Amino acid sequence: MKPVQPGRADAFSRGFCKVQKPRFCFYHSTLMKDLMKQPLLMLGAGLLIGGGIVHSGWLVIRPPGQPAPLTGTVVNTHSSKRSREPSAASRARVEGLKKEFSQISPQTAWAQAETISNFTDRLDFITSLMREWGKRNPQEAIEKARSLPVGTLQKEALGAACAGWAALHPEQAADWAKTNLSGPLGGVVYGMIAKEWASTTPENAAEWVSSLPLGVQSETAITAVIDAWTNRDPQAAAAWIDSFTDADRKSSSFATLAADWCAASPQSAAKWADTRLGKPEGAQIVDALIGAWGDQDPIAASLWVMALDEVHQTDAAATLISLWGANQPEAAAEWASRFPGGETRSSAIPALARAWAASEPVKAVEWSLSLADSEEKSEAVDESIRTWATLAPSELGTWVEKQEPGPQADHFKSLAAGVLAEQEPERAIQLTMRISNPEIRNDSLVHAWRIWFHDDAEAADAWLNKAGLAPDVAALMLKVRK
Repeated sequence: MKPVQPGRADAFSRGFCKVQKPRFCFYHSTLMKDLMKQPLLMLGAGLLIGGGIVHSGWLVIRPPGQPAPLTGTVVNTHSSKRSREPSAASRARVEGLKKEFSQISPQTAWAQAETISNFTDRLDFITSLMREWGKRNPQEAIEKARSLPVGTLQKEALGAACAGWAALHPEQAADWAKTNLSGPLGGVVYGMIAKEWASTTPENAAEWVSSLPLGVQSETAITAVIDAWTNRDPQAAAAWIDSFTDADRKSSSFATLAADWCAASPQSAAKWADTRLGKPEGAQIVDALIGAWGDQDPIAASLWVMALDEVHQTDAAATLISLWGANQPEAAAEWASRFPGGETRSSAIPALARAWAASEPVKAVEWSLSLADSEEKSEAVDESIRTWATLAPSELGTWVEKQEPGPQADHFKSLAAGVLAEQEPERAIQLTMRISNPEIRNDSLVHAWRIWFHDDAEAADAWLNKAGLAPDVAALMLKVRK
């Protein structure tokens, strides 16, 4: 069986990631495409990036006469993800605050916030307080927010104060933020202001957002305007995006628009997408639309996919079948069975095998083996085995060892050993020793041992010294060491 072709898009990874609306920083678009082909690498990169951004003087530009900002604390570049839902006590405090705010002073409410020990509850209370305080006295609210320790609480409090200000005087809030904030912190606050402003006058918010620097600072704000404007007038939002001069920014923004529009009216979004297919952003629009539509109504989405030209159909079908296969693999398989030979079929079949193997690996392998002999069958079998090996290597190892000896079992053992070597090298080596074909056995053994030697040379050498391998095989191993 042939290995997966180098360079083939990993449609399962793309489809899985696009279940959520795309929120790609435009200048990271190429990197993101590469990372999404490797979900584990993407996770690691996300943790590295999210945890490695250090607060510095770049975060807050100190206006004349104002105290210097706090420094030295790590700052998350995105709005916080709450670890759990607000507690009943938190909700009660927030509701009480809303009812009593007209009778109590913000300072009194602030004193109440300081008595809340639970971080999530305190965060809920403070953001509600700062939003109301920002409407009443934005400068005072901002000063109080900046007195908090640098981190999530300060960031959310400052953003809420500016959002409250923007609810009444968006131009003033926007001017203050642009003058006083920069970097990731500025990007978060710009986004909250843009969201508030765009809910009433998206065209004015769009004009301000267009004046922001390209990059992280404007990404959240652009998304906020697109979200709000698409709900009111998606064609107007599209016209605004069309005015962008940066190609990557335009493509990623159109992808956001497509996903938003699809949530409200997939058929209308699809008709609009048809008009963009011949443009540079066409592929990203199709991917984003299918990422949203495929999760809502895969059958309706499949009809549109099959009407696309082959250039766009191949990747769109792979993305759709990945989403569909993760939820209803049998239905997705029935759809795939009707594909004629060609690029669409050769891309979609392995994509379904990957998606299916993530939840039901045995069924995915059995389905792949039931296909007619073809290139896509070989790739589907390999992809289902590799996915299984990545997610549950021990389970796969046990399954493979039970297979009847022969060429197919040898192939399974070779594939499984290649992945197992990353996590269980000695078991991978043992698996290769059970391969009946001498040539495949030796190649697989050397490959698995090379990975082991790279990760733990001492343990790999200790095994080799005790293995008692034939001289010709041992010689192959020694070449790896040089």
